[in-house]
Amino acid sequence: MGTPLTGTVIITGGNGLLGSEIAIEIAKKQPFVHLLLTARDIRMDDVRDLTGKIRLIGARSIEVLALDLTDLKSVASFAKSTVNRVRFRDIPPVTSLIHSAVATSYTVDDLTSDGYDPVYQTNCLSPFLLTIGLLEAFRAGDGTPKGGAKVINIGCSATSSGRLDYFDRDHGRHGRHLGDTLSAKEENIRFGSSKLMASVALYALRRSLIWTGNISLDIFTLDPGGMTGASNLRTGAPMSVRVAHQTRSGLRPFLRMVSRSSMNKASVPAKAIARVAFQIDTAENLQKERYYILDTDYEAASVLSSLRDSEQVKTLLLQMMRQVEVETKEVESPGPIRPRLSMIAPPIAL
Repeated sequence: MGTPLTGTVIITGGNGLLGSEIAIEIAKKQPFVHLLLTARDIRMDDVRDLTGKIRLIGARSIEVLALDLTDLKSVASFAKSTVNRVRFRDIPPVTSLIHSAVATSYTVDDLTSDGYDPVYQTNCLSPFLLTIGLLEAFRAGDGTPKGGAKVINIGCSATSSGRLDYFDRDHGRHGRHLGDTLSAKEENIRFGSSKLMASVALYALRRSLIWTGNISLDIFTLDPGGMTGASNLRTGAPMSVRVAHQTRSGLRPFLRMVSRSSMNKASVPAKAIARVAFQIDTAENLQKERYYILDTDYEAASVLSSLRDSEQVKTLLLQMMRQVEVETKEVESPGPIRPRLSMIAPPIAL
């Protein structure tokens, strides 16, 4: 009898610069996990090339599924399908969810069909919905530090320029019109705001889940540092930015001074992410809010000052729960865990 699969690892943006390297690294070190990669278009050549490369490495099980993060119905449907597959043992429980997909744009884009800025929806709202929608799939673990699941949100230095209220007024357009070009500074604020909101909202969700005590799930942000390599993330980037050809990620200035090289090939942070995703944590560590710079952890509030304001954190959690509430009703399960506003958002323990 062959060795059974030990868990499912979901990587959004699995065909991207970082996502593909994470998948390759996990395939090398963890051949008995089920790799479930997502891509907006699974027909692309890079998807076929990546799956072929991973199969040659010797991974036991891999699949690539379509997921459109600019469509909340697509996210809810993917989550519901995955939960059902875990429930019926088509795939093992989800042990790691890695939010690697990311979008940025230097133009004022049309709103998504759900009515949101596509940068905000891709980088923040959809990852939040996907995490909630998969709660039952995480819950299938054994509840021990070894069996608990992890949600890794890929962060970046641009959060230091972000604002939690950036998308509140006029969807973040601030008087601009569709098609207008944004300066590098404005794009940095827009992108940084979407990533900041994602990090804070996911930490808020973590606090709320600890308060309910219903699920063993660790959620944290990991900053991979700056990466070199080809990337198709940008829309309408000025020539000066395209020439630089670097991903929009990096260490905060005060941490960059004491950390390893801030510019690496994507394979370097991928190795760190793979280590963190499979390290066994003590019960004491699971009580802490951690923010990783590569595979070194820091106290999250020391990096994200917004986490120190409990009312602001709670307000953001409630706001995002309202934005995804219609979709979460579509992924409810008959068990005691239901991804609903009443379950996720009790008074948050700090």
